[in-house]
Amino acid sequence: MIYPGEISGTLSRKDEYGGAAQQGSDAPLRFGILVDGRYLARAQPQGMAHALAKDGHCVIHLDPQAPLADFKCLLWRVGLDLLIARGRSAGLLARLSAAESVGVPTLNRHKAVAAVIDNTHMATRLRAAGIPASSTWTGAVEQIHRAIPRAAHSLILNPVHEDNFRRINAVNMRRAHDTAAISEPRFVPQRPLPNRGIAVKLYVIGKRMWAIRDSSPLHGAAAADILLTLPFAWRDLTRRCGDVCGLQLFCVDCIDSGGALQVIGIEDFPDYSCVPEADVLLAAHVAQYAQIRRDARRAAS
Repeated sequence: MIYPGEISGTLSRKDEYGGAAQQGSDAPLRFGILVDGRYLARAQPQGMAHALAKDGHCVIHLDPQAPLADFKCLLWRVGLDLLIARGRSAGLLARLSAAESVGVPTLNRHKAVAAVIDNTHMATRLRAAGIPASSTWTGAVEQIHRAIPRAAHSLILNPVHEDNFRRINAVNMRRAHDTAAISEPRFVPQRPLPNRGIAVKLYVIGKRMWAIRDSSPLHGAAAADILLTLPFAWRDLTRRCGDVCGLQLFCVDCIDSGGALQVIGIEDFPDYSCVPEADVLLAAHVAQYAQIRRDARRAAS
């Protein structure tokens, strides 16, 4: 994938040794983008990358699934002002961690992304922070069947390491044919919440927030996405989730249950569907973030 203004992932020797790192604070910013293959055709980070290139910045596409990851190479010394990642693969997370270890600024840091990948860990942290969420357990299907109260045996099963509800399962644990079809070794089960099949997504770019209504992932019928007014209670809930997850680009997935939002998950770097001018706003945020860090490094040198 080539973006306007992009340098290919194969760098010249001059670039390897940081040819652009000596440029002044008013020079175009240099962004590295790590993105897993399944997101290459999605709205983000493609839209953001094109907006950055249109503004004259340099966008370098880095392949997280390259055959060999040599963490001793000089790839991270190309004078990147910011490395931005979208994905959850082992290769991507390893490269994100390697970049941070040598001081490359990153947006949505490795530790924060790894935390939201683990549904058990994130559910525990949300509940510890007093954030309203469905009752949650973790374990193998057989353990869930034996230990969870019979009244809760109609459950939503989320794989421990999964995202975007791609493999969510709604099952009645009393039915043998339901459990026989489940092949995952462990799940994070949640008790379903009373709702009308409408989910609310709370999108965040830095300190900006939006609320979008869309269909619940547990209902087959699709509803048109609608931009909603963001009341104070929703804004406060979003802020609290942000404090827990430590991300700058994220989405809080919620169900409107009895007039109050209940959190069912957090996504790192979503598509920002229906967020007005998302490409431009994302580019502006990451450019400002990168510029501040470039100026701080120059002041400290």
